[in-house]
This record gives sequence, structure tokens and C-alpha cells, in this order.
Amino acid sequence: MKTFFLQLNLILFMVSSAIAQDTLNTVEKSVNPAVKQAAYKLNKSPQALGISQAALTRVKAMQNPPVNIALFAVDRRKEDELGNSDVIMIISLDQITKKIKMTSILRDTYVEIEGKGKDKINAAFAIGGPQLAIKTLNQNFGLDIQDYINVDFFGTAKMIDALGGVDVNLKPEEIPYLNNYLQEISIIEHIPATPVKVPGLQRLNGKQTVAYTRIRAVGRGDFERTERQRTVLVALFNKLQGAGAEVFPVFMSQILPNLETSMSNMTLFKIGGDILGSKSKTIEQARFPTDTMSKGIRVNNIWYLSADLKATTQSLHNFIYKNIPPVK
Repeated sequence: MKTFFLQLNLILFMVSSAIAQDTLNTVEKSVNPAVKQAAYKLNKSPQALGISQAALTRVKAMQNPPVNIALFAVDRRKEDELGNSDVIMIISLDQITKKIKMTSILRDTYVEIEGKGKDKINAAFAIGGPQLAIKTLNQNFGLDIQDYINVDFFGTAKMIDALGGVDVNLKPEEIPYLNNYLQEISIIEHIPATPVKVPGLQRLNGKQTVAYTRIRAVGRGDFERTERQRTVLVALFNKLQGAGAEVFPVFMSQILPNLETSMSNMTLFKIGGDILGSKSKTIEQARFPTDTMSKGIRVNNIWYLSADLKATTQSLHNFIYKNIPPVK
């Protein structure tokens, strides 16, 4: 029970930290609720998920290949919106060692989206839900993703609070931006905010953590923001190592209802038991595209992150399938 639960909370918080979005503005593209509901039930055929024959052949040739799961957090304010997936992650689970790898895909990456053409990769979710978002990842990076986990703005802070918050070491220059985002969240939810007053290592509640992972103006923009997301994830993972079976009711009553996923509860439970039953208690991290394989460009006065997709795909495959970390 303990091992299953710890892993589940790890995955769930990953999605929670993923709520770091650029703005709190309502997504401009509103979609038909029927599209949203259809997106929950993935068509898992290789063609529908954009899994190429080359990817299938590569994975089939491997003994116990890693299980790759897409993690999204969407900027959604209404039930009839899909929203941009302003954070995109890939969780890779090694079936032998039970190691976890977490890969951030930068949201501004300029890719081909089927039916849309070239755009930022985070637009795929708003256009076609998790089906198209997964397909876009598979098609552009030669992956074999078949499942996803997603949360939106409304459920994120609740899940973090249910887990007791997370410890973060705040820099002085981050505090004004954190509190600014926190105030925006407060206005939207009509709930008073509790501002952060001092820097240093401290326990952040759900809304504070969401605000922290949204900070973009300090450091290197979106590059450093993904580092904050992974920092929060690792902090929570370390905290959960000491958790016990008493957390199970919290998961059932406060975590699961805020979670959208293509996986069954039983699958999630098995993943949890397998991973946290292993000796490995660390998360290997990477971010793509790397600095050396990407550059900023402007198209019609819109900023995009243009990447060498061939080189990025090779480096990503090396990390996920061959345990070779990327060169930054």
C-alpha cells in the first residue's frame, strides 16, 4: 500500500507542478464540450497516436522498453475549454530498474501539428485535446506514447494542499513575481491569498506552489521555469518517501477527482507499487530542446523556439532509451 501510494502522488504532483503557465488569461480558443469528452477516450491505434513504424520497430526490438506517459497541465478556466498545455512532460518508467525519468518539452517549441501546420507545441492540446497533443509529441520526436495524465488550473492547488504542500528554497528576486501570480489566482477564485514574505527554504501551500512554478521573468524565462517545476517535483518526491498508508484516503477523496487520465486506477496502482518498491529513489531529469539545438525566431511577429528536430529527437531518445544525458 505504501509503495503504490507514494508513486501515485509523485506522478500526480508532477502534473500539479505543471500548471506553470505564462498568463492567467482565459484561453482564446473555446472548444465544443463534445470534443473535450471525446478526447478523454483515446484511440490507441498507432496511426491515431502518431506512432511511426520505425518507433514500433525500435521499441519491439528492446527487452522491457520504458513506459512513456505524457503529462499535461492546461490553462483552462471553463469546463467547455481544452486549453493550451502550457506544461508538457514525458514520464519514462523503466520496467527493470523502476527508475523514473522526467523530460520537459518547452511549450514554445515550433513543430508541425497535424491539421494546423507549424505552431507552438502547446497549441496541440487546445486544438484536439490529449489525442492530438500525444500525436504531436510522437510525430515530431519519434516516440511511442500511448497514455497521458492531465490536470487544469482548478485542481492543481487542491492536490498540492491535499499532500501537505511542498518545501521550496525561494530566491529573493522570485518573491515579487510569486506574489503577483498568487494575487491573480486569488482574484479568479475569490479567495484571499497568503503572500510569501521572506526568501529561503519554506513550506508553500498549493496556490503558492502554483504561483512559484509560473515564474518566468526571473532567470532564463521558460528554460528556468521548467527547472522550477522539476525542483518542486523532486522536493515532493523526497517528502513522499516517508509517507505511509494513511495517505490512501487522501488520494481517493482529494487527488483522484482532480485527475484526468487515459489510464485505469488499477494501472496507476501497479505503476506505483512497481516504482516505489524499487531501490531507486531518484528522478533523472532533462529538458528539450537543449540550448545547443534551438534558437528563438519570430514568425509574423510571434516568438517561437525553433529546434533542430532531428538532433533533438536523437538526444531525447538517447536519454529515454539509452540512459545518455543530453549535452546542454
